[in-house]
Amino acid sequence: MNRFPRVSAAALGAIFAASASLPGAGPAVAADLETLRAEAQAVADEVTALEYRLKGLRNRAAQLERRIEETTEQLGVAELKVDDANAALAGAEDVYVTRAIAAYKRDPSFELDLMLSSHNLADLYAAVQAAGEIAKDDSDALEALVAAKAEADGSEQTLADRRQLLVAARSEADEVAQDTASALSSRRRRLSALTADITRLEEQARRAAKQAEQAARRASTPEVPDSFLELLSPSGPSDGIPKGFASTGVSFEGIASWYGPGFEGNLTASGDVFDSSLFTAASLELPLGTWLYVEHQRRGVVVLVNDRGPYIDGRILDLSQGAAEEIGITGLGWIRAEILIKD
Repeated sequence: MNRFPRVSAAALGAIFAASASLPGAGPAVAADLETLRAEAQAVADEVTALEYRLKGLRNRAAQLERRIEETTEQLGVAELKVDDANAALAGAEDVYVTRAIAAYKRDPSFELDLMLSSHNLADLYAAVQAAGEIAKDDSDALEALVAAKAEADGSEQTLADRRQLLVAARSEADEVAQDTASALSSRRRRLSALTADITRLEEQARRAAKQAEQAARRASTPEVPDSFLELLSPSGPSDGIPKGFASTGVSFEGIASWYGPGFEGNLTASGDVFDSSLFTAASLELPLGTWLYVEHQRRGVVVLVNDRGPYIDGRILDLSQGAAEEIGITGLGWIRAEILIKD
């Protein structure tokens, strides 16, 4: 069954309390998310039920199709039996009618000839009895064939009726399956729309909370000079090297880490106030004031080297928390860095 991740009411309250304290905060509120999540869960349950029902209907239709095929084969055999019975009955009727006509047209002296040709009374009796038995056998055979034809006809009709019922049942199953598939498609579209709305509101809430956290952090740390903020104005996320910079053609790759909490307000190696939300980096080898374009998993950010580090073997850069988050690094990440010069 589809399940949507739920955030505790306390966590949501903290996020939205922070976002509410910001001027111009978006319309995302905890009640909106909870309402959307509840509706999304209900729709997800409907989708699961419809998927299960549709699967059952399709299985039922497949079973009916197999039974239709089997009954069609049986019906074909029954039709052949009816044809055989009709042919046998027609042949027996011809024999019976021929013999009846012959008996009707027989010369009246036939019985006298029969008597005269018999050597004794026993021969005469046997001849008369044989003629009677032949007529009875013809009659019995005809009656048996009539009964067999009736049975064959009945079997054929029964199979035809059964096939008609199966075809009707399959048609009904197909129709219900089509309606169910249409309803399922509609609920899936609704679920997709709700999921998009939830994702949008959650992202809006996270951004609001992050802004509130950054604002609170800045309020408790020494103020970053405007001159430094102006110097960093070209920094930030970028799809490729931005205007105002040119590549030196020098690049390197390796593992990068990040730093932030615990260093806020400290002075960097270049004498700047460290602010983890700004796009800066620390390097043990590059000259302070070096600009870098750093890439990780097809995401890029321009940073200014203004500090020294990292002091752990195997790492080549320490990014500020803000820079690391922009390119998707939450712990360690393999990066490619290109040295830039300003035009």
